[in-house]
Amino acid sequence: MFGRATSLRFRTTLLVIAAIVLVLGTATLAIDIRVDNEVAQRADTNLLERAQALADIYNSQTQASTQALPSYWIPSFLADDGTVYFQIDCGGRRVVSSSQAALLAWPALQPAQSMAFVDMADRQGTALRAIALRFSANANAPHGVGDTNADVASALGAPECVLGLAVDRSEVVDFQQSMDRIEFGAVVLGFLAVAVLTPLLVTRSLHPLSGLARAMETIGPDTPSMRLADTRIRELVPLITHFNEVLSRMEEGLLRERQFASSAAHELRTPLSELRTAIEVEMRYPSGRDVNELLADIGEIGQNMERMVTALLLLTRVEAGIERLALQRVDVSALTKTLIGRHRLRLQERSLKLAAQIDAQVTWMADPTLLDVVLGNLLGNAIAYAPAGSTIQLQCTANGWSVSNAAPDLTAEDIARMQQRFWRKGKEAGVHTGLGLSLAASAARAQSLRMELVLHEGNLLARVLVRFS
Repeated sequence: MFGRATSLRFRTTLLVIAAIVLVLGTATLAIDIRVDNEVAQRADTNLLERAQALADIYNSQTQASTQALPSYWIPSFLADDGTVYFQIDCGGRRVVSSSQAALLAWPALQPAQSMAFVDMADRQGTALRAIALRFSANANAPHGVGDTNADVASALGAPECVLGLAVDRSEVVDFQQSMDRIEFGAVVLGFLAVAVLTPLLVTRSLHPLSGLARAMETIGPDTPSMRLADTRIRELVPLITHFNEVLSRMEEGLLRERQFASSAAHELRTPLSELRTAIEVEMRYPSGRDVNELLADIGEIGQNMERMVTALLLLTRVEAGIERLALQRVDVSALTKTLIGRHRLRLQERSLKLAAQIDAQVTWMADPTLLDVVLGNLLGNAIAYAPAGSTIQLQCTANGWSVSNAAPDLTAEDIARMQQRFWRKGKEAGVHTGLGLSLAASAARAQSLRMELVLHEGNLLARVLVRFS
C-alpha cells in the first residue's frame, strides 16, 4: 500500500525556505567576516597613522631640542584616546615610555620587518591592539636621563628606533559586535518574512494545478470529446498535451468499441433472422429434409456469424494497435470458388448468372479471415443489388480480383459514399450497402490491399488490387 500522500505545496515551500536559509546564512556569514576584516583593517591603518605621527613628533622634538623627552610625556592627539601605552627605543635604549608600558609584551620585530601588529592585554585585562614600528631617528636624537657622553655617542651611532604603541580596542570590538547584531537581526527578519511569504507565493504559483485538477474532474467516459484548454504556463503545456493525447486515444477506443458493437449487431442480425426463420418454418411445416442436411445449413449460418465476429474483433485490435496481422500465403483461387459455392443458393433465388474467370494457383500474402471478409462482401454486395436475371462478371488473377454487376440506379456521387457505414441511397431505389463495403475497405487497408469502386456505363466494378499502381 502507498504511504500517506505528501503535499506538493509543503515540499516546495520546505525546499524554497531551506534554499533561502542556506543562501542567506552563507551570504550573511561571508558579509560578517568581510565587515569584521574591513573594520579591523581600518583600525590597524588608523593605528599605523598614529604611530607614524608619534614618530614624526619625536623626530621634530629632538631636532628642535637636545634635551631628553620626559618619560611621562604623552602627545596631545593621544591624550583623549583612553588607555594608551607607548614607548620608543633607540639603539637598544628606552628613550620615551608611558606609564607601565614596560610591563607589556611588545611584539618583536625581525631584522627584515618594518612593522608588526599584535593583540594583547594589560594587567587590568583591557584588550589592546599594539603596533611595533621601525623608523629612522635624527642624528642628534637625545639619550635617556642619566646617560654619559659615551652613551650619547653610542646612541648617535645607531639612529634607527623602534616605536611601540598600544591602544584600547574595545571600541573596535563593540562596533564589530554591533554590526553582528544588526546583520543577525536582519537575517532573522528575512527568515521570518520568507517563512510567511513562501507558502502564500507557492500556493498562488500552484493555483493553475488546482484549476487543471478541477477541469480533469469534468472529463470521463461520458464526455470523451472534451479536452483540456491550452495554457501559457510552460511547465503545464507538456502535461496538458499528453493528457489530451490520452483523451484522444480513449475517445478512439470508445468509438471503436461502439462501432464494433454496432457492426456486430448489424451484421449478425441477418444471419440470426435466417437461423430463426429456418428453425420456425421447419418446426411448423416440417419439410422432411434429412437432419444432417438441415444441421449443415444451420452450421453454415453459424460459421458465417463466427467469421464475421472474428473479423470484426481482429480489425478492432489491429486499428487500436493492440495486434499486428501475421500475413501468410492465401490460395485466392480456392477461396473464390468457396465463396461462389457459399452464395450459390442466393444466385439461384435471384436468377442471376455468374461468369467467373479464375486463374489457377493464385496466391496472395494476406490474412485468411480478413481476405474472406473483403472478397465475400464484394461478391455478396453484387448478388444482393444486381438486377434480377442479370449477369455478374467475376475475375481472379495474380494481380487483382474484381466483380462487376449492372447498377442502373447508381451515380458517380453514390460511388463516393458507398463505403460509408450504413449508407442508403433511397427507400425506393433499394440500394443499401450496409456495413459490408465499409468493413471490406477497412479489412483491405489492414492487409495493404487497395479496394476500388468504379462506375462505368451503368455497371459497378468492385476490385481489389494486390499492388498499388
